Amino acid sequence: MIFLGATREEAKDAAQSALIDLLSNWTAVRAPRPWCRKAAANHFLRSDIRTNRGWQLARDEYSARRGADPYSFSSPLEEWGFVLDFVENHLVGSQRQVMAWHIDGFEPKAIAEQLNMDPATVRSNLRHARKKLALALAMEHPELARSTGDAEGTLT
Repeated sequence: MIFLGATREEAKDAAQSALIDLLSNWTAVRAPRPWCRKAAANHFLRSDIRTNRGWQLARDEYSARRGADPYSFSSPLEEWGFVLDFVENHLVGSQRQVMAWHIDGFEPKAIAEQLNMDPATVRSNLRHARKKLALALAMEHPELARSTGDAEGTLT
């Protein structure tokens, strides 16, 4: 839900609502994990449409926790926060959506089934998202991107 712009509290609320729905539909659900993820996203998007403020609150909350130096991570959670913030700022639409599912551990075939997309489209969105993120990382944080490039500093 964070990728969709939810604050921690909004993400928790959406997850809780999804789990309650799962309990109500337990006998009909074949794959609980993706079903819950999709239901939580639907719950958040419905609430976010009402308030239209979730993405800004999530960004503000993260910036306040991060402090002045974005490179001084005190925990793996803060490193993960950097990744979430970076993806949020550079991907939109289907690329952001499929990347969020991919980061959650889903394979393109499972993502395609849950989002009613062709698996080739999911793979294409992931490929374009990776390229976009790599280029943005090279531009904004070249010291972090060097390990992903060749000797001349270009991305491979």
